[in-house]
Amino acid sequence: MSFASNCPTQKSRNTVNDNHSSDDKNTSSSSNVPSSESFDGQSFDGKDTWVKCISTSGTLRGVAVRITGITRELAGLQKLSPAGSEALGEALLSGLLLASFSKVGERINLNVRSSGGVRQALVDAYPEGKVRGYVIETPDTAVTDYSKTGPWGEGTLSVLRTKEMERQQPYIGTVPLITGHLAKDLTFYWLQSEQVPSAVGLSIMMGEDGEVASAGGFIVQALPGASEKEIDDIQRHVEALGGAAGAVAAQGDPVQLLSKIFQDHAFFVLEEKELHWECNCSWERVDRALSLIGKEEVERLLVEGQAEVNCDFCTKSYIAGTERLEAILNRITAN
Repeated sequence: MSFASNCPTQKSRNTVNDNHSSDDKNTSSSSNVPSSESFDGQSFDGKDTWVKCISTSGTLRGVAVRITGITRELAGLQKLSPAGSEALGEALLSGLLLASFSKVGERINLNVRSSGGVRQALVDAYPEGKVRGYVIETPDTAVTDYSKTGPWGEGTLSVLRTKEMERQQPYIGTVPLITGHLAKDLTFYWLQSEQVPSAVGLSIMMGEDGEVASAGGFIVQALPGASEKEIDDIQRHVEALGGAAGAVAAQGDPVQLLSKIFQDHAFFVLEEKELHWECNCSWERVDRALSLIGKEEVERLLVEGQAEVNCDFCTKSYIAGTERLEAILNRITAN
């Protein structure tokens, strides 16, 4: 039994994938949209949320996510280019979609290593609805031709699942980036590592001001007992969204987006949660990082008089003075 993996992705990149075969419905297009949020002419309150649902038959489940505000704020803090902002948004959405099916107390770490517009994307996401993430952009001179692959290029997608309150061995699953489109490669991850047939859609749209105008996505999964008709119906509904799927995913009310995908398959809304970004950087983590660089390096920093440590996720800067460096050096020496 197979499930649709060809959910469209629409975003303002410079490349266009015109392959509309049943094996690849991902599309990329240059598109500027206004900052206002709407769905079929109806206003939406614009909060960053996810909505989780399950069909009344208990054989289909879905999640729709909207994180325009989170993506815009983090992209601004990290001073990303439009392409970097799009990549960050896709990575944040992917992490949250993964976390939405996790249990409280678990942490999802998504690590994408790429030959495309970004070298690496790292995301920490939690089922409580918090997320943080950053991307390392590829220099413009290194970005070449994406005609044979998606904007992420080649590389790997790894998901680390950690139970923070339990001393259990974390689970990690890694798959190659087959298409270079994160939505399709995340679908492949779900099937390969989790054995769950899924359909994933991710959409980031940029405004005329070069900032993120909308960011949203969805996942629908076939659970044990799903009939071929149910799977075919969902696949047909997703495909029927066509090139507008990206706009719908990014700009629409998550409940209405799920309604468009499920249509005549009734579902229960299990949870509607407001999402936020939160960084857990701290002086404790800074001290630990400085302790790991070794005695000689700390001594060199002492001669310089201070050490500056910047958080990649939230860009907060920590300045460790001589007193702090001496305390760290004493701990290193004592051990």
